[in-house]
Amino acid sequence: MSLPQRLRTLMRWRGIPSQNQLARISGVPQSCIHRILTRPADSYSPSRLTLTRLARALGTSVAWLADGVVPAADSPSAPAHGLHDAAIGYRDGYCAEICARLENQPDSIKKVILAVVREFSEKQGGAGGPPALDNSST
Repeated sequence: MSLPQRLRTLMRWRGIPSQNQLARISGVPQSCIHRILTRPADSYSPSRLTLTRLARALGTSVAWLADGVVPAADSPSAPAHGLHDAAIGYRDGYCAEICARLENQPDSIKKVILAVVREFSEKQGGAGGPPALDNSST
C-alpha cells in the first residue's frame, strides 16, 4: 500500500470527505495534500512536518502513514492508528494492508483467504497467532 492509498484509507476511515477538510483539520495546505494523493511516490516526498501534521489529524503514526509500519499492539507507546483492532493487534504494516484490502470484500472472499492463510501457516510449522475460530456457522 502506498502513501496515497494509506492517506485515502484513513480519510475514509475518519469520515473526512475532501482534501479541503483534511487541510483545515491538519494545517497542511490543500495543494500539498493534492500532490501526495496524485503524484507517484517516487516523484514527490512530503516533508516530515507535513507527515507529522497529517498523522496527528488522522489519529495515526508517522511510521504507518509514511511507510505502512505499524508499531506492535502490545507496546505501551504504540499510537492509535485507523486500522488497529485491539482484539487482533496488528504486528506490522503487512497485516494492516491485508486488512485494508479485505475490508470491503464480501465474507465469502474473506473466508476463502482465511482458509488459504491457515493452510499456509500450518505448512510452515504453525506460525504464531490466535487459535482458529469456528466461523462455519456464519
